[in-house]
Amino acid sequence: MPGNDLRLLALDGGGVRGLSALMILEQLMEAVDPDAPPKPCDYFDMIGGTSTG
Repeated sequence: MPGNDLRLLALDGGGVRGLSALMILEQLMEAVDPDAPPKPCDYFDMIGGTSTG
């Protein structure tokens, strides 16, 4: 159904893998709007994962 898409963010892996995923996410959010990057919760409907604290 158009318009009813679910945006899911999965962050899996702890330590360096978890940190690198967060750094990439930060860069992606800045690419969406460089002047006022959105928070991940403003863009994704569900956020989950394991071992990321």
